[in-house]
Amino acid sequence: MRVCVVSGYTSPSVGGVHTFITDIITAIKSCSSDHSFIIYEEEQQGGRGASPRKPAWRRVAGRTVRALGMGRVVGWAVRKIAPRFGDSAYALEEFIRASKVDVVWFLPPHHDPVSSVPYISTPYDLQHRVQPCFPEVSNDWKERERSYGTILPRAARIITGTQTGKNEIVAFYGVQPDNVIVVPMPASVPDIRFEGDARADIRNKYGITREFLLYPAQFWPHKNHVNLLLALDQIRTAGLELDLVLTGSDKGNLDHVRGVVASLGLGAQVHILGFVPRAELDKLYSAAVALTFPSFFGPDNLPPLEAFARNCPVAAARVAGAEEQLENAALFFNPSDPADIARAILTLYHDHELRAELVRRGKVLVSTRSPETYVARICQVLDDLARIRRCWGTRYVAV
Repeated sequence: MRVCVVSGYTSPSVGGVHTFITDIITAIKSCSSDHSFIIYEEEQQGGRGASPRKPAWRRVAGRTVRALGMGRVVGWAVRKIAPRFGDSAYALEEFIRASKVDVVWFLPPHHDPVSSVPYISTPYDLQHRVQPCFPEVSNDWKERERSYGTILPRAARIITGTQTGKNEIVAFYGVQPDNVIVVPMPASVPDIRFEGDARADIRNKYGITREFLLYPAQFWPHKNHVNLLLALDQIRTAGLELDLVLTGSDKGNLDHVRGVVASLGLGAQVHILGFVPRAELDKLYSAAVALTFPSFFGPDNLPPLEAFARNCPVAAARVAGAEEQLENAALFFNPSDPADIARAILTLYHDHELRAELVRRGKVLVSTRSPETYVARICQVLDDLARIRRCWGTRYVAV
């Protein structure tokens, strides 16, 4: 089949979404499949109130780029669209017809559905249903519900990383269970070759003088920085001073986090770095005592998998689906209980054999979760869909 992969448009500063999409596109370029792929990227232009115009996919950056030497990728279309509801769907339908696409695979979680061909959707989480108390999902609850309520029941197939995620999709939106396919979230294993003492260099760059914990997460309330800070305070009270390195962009909660740091007197131990490039984040993973991951949201999360791939032990929140995703390769804690978070961190710090064993288990687990393995599984889903899709042509119109 001719598959249109809609990648959306993301910047590295958005974090896990960008990493996931980038890894999948890279894996598609080298996959071995009877299907051919066209990568379709949309970038919004203008702002609110921008003058509408008829979208034209041939005019993105002035051209459609023909991709060469990319395995089964036969084309790459990048187009700018005006930010109006419906423009995106109109442009994509136009592109589908012009390119004789058989099926569409959406990598971003939110998108307009298409009606001309079957599509595969990839939702990341449904936490607006599971934990609607958090303001980042309650403030746009209606929009999230409109999006998923429209997208998911109409999708030919839905890809999710865990059985927990599948159960939520089926329960919340009445989707036929056979249409929801569990494919574990992937993480790439970097070829890290640090020159010299890179760990010391990264510590010196950011003024990290003690052994440190790492938490890469944007500053949303659900990321639970505050309970982690309370745990760090308890660890200090127990006689151990560890630094905490926080990376990620501000999503409206950074001032509150800074206030908690000041109120606890943790300013000398907490390093808020903002967005850091991937190469530097790799060094931080490698140098950290552990990744602490207290996020209340699940069931899939990327940083623990990244830590596994970089030989960094993990202490993670015991949220629905976390033990399914991370198996026995992490030490789990109650994310709402600072004392339990502190217990897990102290256990990891003092038990060197446990840390080594968790690193070993993490390496084994992540070796089965490569982006190439993920794409190969999606190709199996496409194989199954192809047996249905061959029943009508690309020019079919219902009469």
